[in-house]
Amino acid sequence: MNHSQNMFNSEVELSKFLSSSIGPIQEVYDVLLKEEKIEWGLYTSSSGIKVLAFMTLPLLSGDHDLEVVNKAIGFISTGAKDSLFSVNKEAIELFNGFNDRLEEIEKEHIFTPLIITGWGLGGMLAILSALRLQRAVDVEESNGIKGTKRPMCITFGAPLVGGEDFQQAIAKRPQWKSGFLNVVVKKDDGARCFATKEGYKPFGTFLFCTESGHCTALEDEKAIMAVLDTMASPDAKSLNLQDYNEVLSSIRRKVLVRGGASDLSEGNMSLLKAGIALQLKKVGVSDTILIDEMEKLAKMIKRKKNAYEPSKKLNDSKISLTIMEWYMKTRRLKGGYYDSYKNRHSKEDISSQQDIIKHHRSMKQYWKKFVEEKNLMPQKEGANLRKRWLYSGNNYRRIVEPLEIGEYYKNGHRNYIDNRDNHYKLLEGWLKDDMKDQDAGRGKKNKPAILNEDSCFWAYVEEALISLKDLRNAGASNNVADIENQLHWFEAYVKSAIEDYSVSQDIFIRGTSFMKWLNEYKAYKGASYALEFDEYVKSKGYIMYPC
Repeated sequence: MNHSQNMFNSEVELSKFLSSSIGPIQEVYDVLLKEEKIEWGLYTSSSGIKVLAFMTLPLLSGDHDLEVVNKAIGFISTGAKDSLFSVNKEAIELFNGFNDRLEEIEKEHIFTPLIITGWGLGGMLAILSALRLQRAVDVEESNGIKGTKRPMCITFGAPLVGGEDFQQAIAKRPQWKSGFLNVVVKKDDGARCFATKEGYKPFGTFLFCTESGHCTALEDEKAIMAVLDTMASPDAKSLNLQDYNEVLSSIRRKVLVRGGASDLSEGNMSLLKAGIALQLKKVGVSDTILIDEMEKLAKMIKRKKNAYEPSKKLNDSKISLTIMEWYMKTRRLKGGYYDSYKNRHSKEDISSQQDIIKHHRSMKQYWKKFVEEKNLMPQKEGANLRKRWLYSGNNYRRIVEPLEIGEYYKNGHRNYIDNRDNHYKLLEGWLKDDMKDQDAGRGKKNKPAILNEDSCFWAYVEEALISLKDLRNAGASNNVADIENQLHWFEAYVKSAIEDYSVSQDIFIRGTSFMKWLNEYKAYKGASYALEFDEYVKSKGYIMYPC
């Protein structure tokens, strides 16, 4: 159940799977029936799985207000400096009031299967506990620790914990989101009471059950809220734990929908629509607009089922990079990779560029999504990315970002560095962190890099060309000193890059923007002017091609 978003093409298929998995769900529910009057406890189910169960009391004060909090749930981050969420006030206060022993127990089960459960308010506490343990697993994995186990959270009674901000923070973490199953019987007083409260948003999978033995599994927010709306009862009092045993036993004796979405082709998708309609009808919903929306969503999921499988996508990215590397080699005699792309003129150049743009867009889409997800993980995650991801990502950065720089300046813009895409910054920063850990045992380089290690090299070249143009036009302007300082900085930057072999030999190819700047700058300075990096070019094995 932890990976339902990858296993199932639609909620019809998910429902079929869950309806056949009622046995384990019943085992978890049985734990909640234990009579110990404690806030929480660790138990062993009949099949030997450890279950962390929270008290099955209703909301103590009937206070359903959402409260904006940040430090109280610091184990969830949005990537912003201050992560603010709207969360049920009573749940977060009670959760924070628990002693450190609860957190210790959570961490003790990072490497063993653990189910966390609760009903009503206890369900909210179970969700918060599971989220904290998910974060703890992320931290272990970011430090290279293997063998961790993510918890499965199974709650009863539709415990909606927070608002849209809280929901979205979890939705950005597929590994977290897939670990939550909310089981709801339509006559559960707690669920009926919560269904009337505004501002709350669901996440995870909801398994709605009826006393007649039908069940429907939903992940779509609109569908979940539509079912909850049919249950809404402002007079409901969440005083008693609903008896789920009889309902779950009844479901085990029935089959929800014959077949599944995996058996459906594009030509007979009407069967899928019928299945969705049947699902919703079983729990009292007959909204045709909602059914149409869910059908469209199911079709999209079917088409994109393999759209984000990390290993497959990484391999696809490597193939695209190989094609772009070939493109780089074929441009060496045409003014270099960067300038050939930026200043394409011939039909051949334009045709080649169209193919490159296709690969560029595909890779950027993949890496932006990947980096965004990693950035939500613990801060050390970037520095401890598995090597194949980290170095593939930075190889992508060094090949692709120069193309964006070329397009940027071709369109007349300035100051690329100030407008640089954040995922490039993160990839570069994570690599630098990783390199720091390895510097002690790393030998010095003794030949020029194949690719410029600084993927912003050409942006600095473009700014140097602009500065040189400004210098010629400045005359007696007060800006002359500032412009000359900028050019001296660029000289020093190039000298340092040559000295440590971090720039490619290809920057010296005749016709590149760098050679254009170099020749124009020498002409401006005069024959007697010696560039800071002149002496390093030959001594470091670089070849200065004739102009």
